[in-house]
Amino acid sequence: MTAAQTAEMASMSEAETIALAYEEAAGGDARRALQQAIEDVLILEAKLAIAERMVSHGYTRGGLSGGGA
Repeated sequence: MTAAQTAEMASMSEAETIALAYEEAAGGDARRALQQAIEDVLILEAKLAIAERMVSHGYTRGGLSGGGA
């Protein structure tokens, strides 16, 4: 990588860097790169939805059943 290429990459936004990485991974095929990026986003959305369902959104105070203190 030349100094000019390094400087160009340093000036790129995070989105541009990610897009370039997808394009390189897809062998320069922009359509395939876009499809892979969308598939990754859909997978992450599904994982986020699962994680959100696992988070408690409330707190209740009460005694334990079964005759404690």
